[in-house]
Amino acid sequence: MSAQVKPWDQLDGDVLAKAMVIQNWLIGEARFLEDPDDAVQGFVQHLLDAGVPLDRFTSAIPTLHAVRSGLGRHWVRGKGIEVLEFPWDSDEVYEVSPYAEAHRTRDWVVFRLAEIDDSAFGIVPDLRAEGYSHYVCMPVFFRDGTEGGLTFATRHPDGFSAGDLAILRAIENAVALILDVNRVWILLHETLRMYVGEEPQARILSGQVRRGDVVPMRAAIVFADMRGFTGLSSALDVDETVVLLNRYFDCVVPPIEEAGGEVLKYIGDGVLAIFGAGDDAAAACAKALAAAQDIARRVTEDQADLPPGQRFDIKLALHFGDVAYGNIGSGARLDYTVVGRGVNLASRLADLSGRLDQRLLVSSDFAKLLPEQPFENCGRHSLRGIAEPQDVFRSA
Repeated sequence: MSAQVKPWDQLDGDVLAKAMVIQNWLIGEARFLEDPDDAVQGFVQHLLDAGVPLDRFTSAIPTLHAVRSGLGRHWVRGKGIEVLEFPWDSDEVYEVSPYAEAHRTRDWVVFRLAEIDDSAFGIVPDLRAEGYSHYVCMPVFFRDGTEGGLTFATRHPDGFSAGDLAILRAIENAVALILDVNRVWILLHETLRMYVGEEPQARILSGQVRRGDVVPMRAAIVFADMRGFTGLSSALDVDETVVLLNRYFDCVVPPIEEAGGEVLKYIGDGVLAIFGAGDDAAAACAKALAAAQDIARRVTEDQADLPPGQRFDIKLALHFGDVAYGNIGSGARLDYTVVGRGVNLASRLADLSGRLDQRLLVSSDFAKLLPEQPFENCGRHSLRGIAEPQDVFRSA
């Protein structure tokens, strides 16, 4: 059953006044709220102030994200706000939801729990068990052709009144507009973060986009490489190679991010990451070392159940030095990365770890910043592209 639409000039005066207050807040203050929870709380509170007996609210918007297809918020009176993440494999849940019906019909789905069978939608039994009496699903259609929506539910014995539904209808376009604007902002941040990392996306969106616009910094540099990748991948097809790489990256990337590092680049099976030093070089190195040790542990645990011929191992190198961090490239095609002697040294050190049959090597510049660590000297070695031989250490 669909709610009836009325033009604004045909709305009851009280309904019109309440709708205007909510719409003005949506296109004014709400547009500048950075925290989605604040936006949801403000929207819900405006509906409650307008007399709408709201007890449950959800939002759902499609996103561009590696591990989820959508993002939303779930508010229940007296319980606060919960973040919702919709995984890519949630089609079965979606198909039996009111959202799917609303998107197919391009209209609201509205029902009273006393008048609908449990089999109508997957959510009906839960709504009934939780004491809701009336439910509204409002579809939202975005300018890129994707779909989302909002839902409203009440426990009021009489459900939503005609005036309540009229208020929701009156603000529908304003809600859709703000969701569309905010979604673009979310997509911009999430997509950049997914491909270039947390700090680079922040720098890019703050205006650091000109070629050659770089920032010198001191950092602990982590370079990780898969040992035996060429041999393993030569026996695999493309899909199997992707599975192998993703399994490997699942061992490498989370420890770096959990320790506060920034993964900047995937170079085939290589991973380049940094821990910015700021005013505390030793702390940056301690975090990098902890991440590297965690990576080695995870690789061991991940590979334990595989036959020896199918296992990969890891080559890790840690160095501390100066890097240039910013935009490098040609014309309008730029890459946001770090360059410098320190990056080259870390890469060559990772190669050396393979030749020395060591999982983790650190440079003397790194080791001297953590004098309490039991590093063992592996001698002085020449590294390709590095002018002077380097003292190299391994983690005991």
